Amino acid sequence: MYSRIRMRHIRCFLAVARAGSVTHAARQLNSSQPAVSRTLAEIEEIIGNPLFDRTGRGVALTDAGARLVRHFDIALTQIETGAAAAQTGEAGAKVALGVLPNVTRTVSVDAVATFKESAPEIGVEVHWADVSELIARLARGELDFILGRLLSLEHLQGVTFEHLYAEDIIFVTRPDHPFASVEGPLTVQDFEAEQMIVPLAGTIIRREMDKFLAARGISAYPRQIETVSFEFTRSYLAQHRSVGVVPRGALRRELALGQLVDLGIRGEELVSSVGLTFFRDRALSPEAALLADHVRAASQQFT
Repeated sequence: MYSRIRMRHIRCFLAVARAGSVTHAARQLNSSQPAVSRTLAEIEEIIGNPLFDRTGRGVALTDAGARLVRHFDIALTQIETGAAAAQTGEAGAKVALGVLPNVTRTVSVDAVATFKESAPEIGVEVHWADVSELIARLARGELDFILGRLLSLEHLQGVTFEHLYAEDIIFVTRPDHPFASVEGPLTVQDFEAEQMIVPLAGTIIRREMDKFLAARGISAYPRQIETVSFEFTRSYLAQHRSVGVVPRGALRRELALGQLVDLGIRGEELVSSVGLTFFRDRALSPEAALLADHVRAASQQFT
C-alpha cells in the first residue's frame, strides 16, 4: 500500500483537508476539479477507507481522514524542510522548544544556557504561544517538545507527558500592601473587594484557579484584570495596589528579592505538574534528546 502513495496524493489530500472544498483546493493546486476528485478517489482506494464526507458546503474529514491528515502534515513538513536544507546547503542541526509562561524565566533559561555550553554548534528555537497553537506545531513536527504545566485533557490526545516537578499557583502582592502584614491566615473571601489580576479564561492556570475558588464559594472576583502576560502582572503589581494570581515559577525572582510577597493561599487544586510534552508517534532527534536532558537537570532545583 505504502509504495502506491505518491507526493501528488499527499499534496492533494492536504489541500482539500485545509480548504474544506474540492473546488477551492483545485484553485490552490492550479488544477481542475475533476483531476482533484480523481486523485482523492485514488488515495481513498489505496487507504481502503473514505477520507471525506461530502456535504452541501464542501467536504469534511472522516475519522480516518482526521487521523491521516496529522501524519501527512508532519511528513510533508519534514520533506520540505529537508529539501530546503539540502538546497541551501544548511548543515547545522537545530532544536525547537515550545514553552509555557510559567517556565520562560526559570527552567527554560537554565536548560538552554547549559545546553549551548555543551553543544554551541546546535541552534535553538524557543517558541511561545497559547497551548492550542503549541500542540498544533508539535503535531506538525515544528517543535520537538513542549515545556510547561500539565495540559488539559482535550490537549493530551496523541501526546505523552513526563513529570518533572510540582508547582503551585500563588496569590501575591507588594510588601507594602495591607494584606502583606495581616496577622493570621487570609482566605479567598478577603480578596472580593480587591483589584485582582488573574489568568485569562480558558487557560490551564485559570481553570485551576476557578476550580479552587468554586470549591470555596466564589465564582469570580468582581474587580479583576485578566491576562496571561506575567510581564504585565509584575509591572502592574509594582505600580498599583492589587493582588495577582500566578504560577510560582513566573515570579520566583521577585519573591526571592522581596519585591513581592506570597500571601499564603493554599489548596490542592492550585498545585499542578510541570514537565515535558512529547508527540507520541515521533522519536526525538539526538539534539532534541540532549536538550531534554538539560531540561531535566535544570528542573532538579525545584523538586
